[in-house]
Amino acid sequence: MPHPRASKIGRIALLLAPLLLGGSIASGSEPAPATPPGALDLLRSTAAEHGLPSLSAAAARDGEVVFAAAVGMEDLERGVEASPQTVYPLGSVTKTVTATAALRLAEQGALDLDAPVRQYCPAYPEKPHEITVRQLLAHLGGVRHYDYRRFEEDFLNTKRFSSIEEALTKFAGDPLAVEPGTEHLYSSWGYVLVGCALEGAGGRTYPELVRAHVLGPAGMERTSLATPSDIVPHRAAGYSKADDGSWRNAGCFDASDRHPAGGLLGTPTDLVRLGTALLDGRLLEDGSLDAMWSVQRTSGGEPTGAGLGWALSEDGAEAFHGGTTVGGTAYLYVRPADRLVVAFATNVSLWTEGRHELARALAELAASGGAPASGGAGD
Repeated sequence: MPHPRASKIGRIALLLAPLLLGGSIASGSEPAPATPPGALDLLRSTAAEHGLPSLSAAAARDGEVVFAAAVGMEDLERGVEASPQTVYPLGSVTKTVTATAALRLAEQGALDLDAPVRQYCPAYPEKPHEITVRQLLAHLGGVRHYDYRRFEEDFLNTKRFSSIEEALTKFAGDPLAVEPGTEHLYSSWGYVLVGCALEGAGGRTYPELVRAHVLGPAGMERTSLATPSDIVPHRAAGYSKADDGSWRNAGCFDASDRHPAGGLLGTPTDLVRLGTALLDGRLLEDGSLDAMWSVQRTSGGEPTGAGLGWALSEDGAEAFHGGTTVGGTAYLYVRPADRLVVAFATNVSLWTEGRHELARALAELAASGGAPASGGAGD
């Protein structure tokens, strides 16, 4: 039986749907990619069911974007409809970008994934056990995750951190949660430490490195750091749900304490371009991509269900990552054997229910839809 609150949210969303859930495929005179039958209907019904202010999605097949569409409102207060150009917080989907940058540096000989992380990030203090970059990428480094018991202090950050080294102060002094290698412990702070290592190995700042090694080569033109003071065209206004199911403006938040872990903004089309660039071999060599999408194991041989920067299905047929943050949720999904990539995003905090099922449904629509359009995604 549905939770009473979830049912109420759904009823409210359905009442508002005629106003808020219009559909957009492309803006202005830009050519629209072919949209598989039912894609907009699926986005509308999902947004209504889960009470999402907007929902934007894109999909690619065989290296070509086959659709990019959006429903709902980019900004409720100003009455701005969402479009494929709407920019959302990517949350922890950022980790796929960070992992790709790490593997690119490893291919170039600048970064040894199996070296102690302090070799590249001496600002991180010595611990009883060495931690490698590979362990951190696989969430085997033993570094703690957010402490939700101290939600406002540890997660809901409002302070501006000027550098990754300064961001280390949030967790670097804490003991390791477990001995590195022994247990799969998802850790966003561990990815902040990876970011520090990337800067030490690459000799440039994290945003410079990811722009040069990932965003630029993949054509992710609308992806950038989530900096509150920056002017970002078509940045979605972020929302959260009140106890009565209504939307409220999301709280103040600054992702500068976690840029390599969850601090990027972007569009679903950009995320699809990332997945496509990986499949096409434009970002990583075959060996690196195999490592990224291979299940890692603990020191005791237990499979973790994760690769390097990605979660993996039990049969290895799906690679994916979700992201939830203040004012936004995103999801990236790849079926390598079918050369299918799907991504979607919304401007509401902490939506998790049904995301993987939506990704699979969008992938099936992309697989069975019309031929790829030559005009691109209009993004």
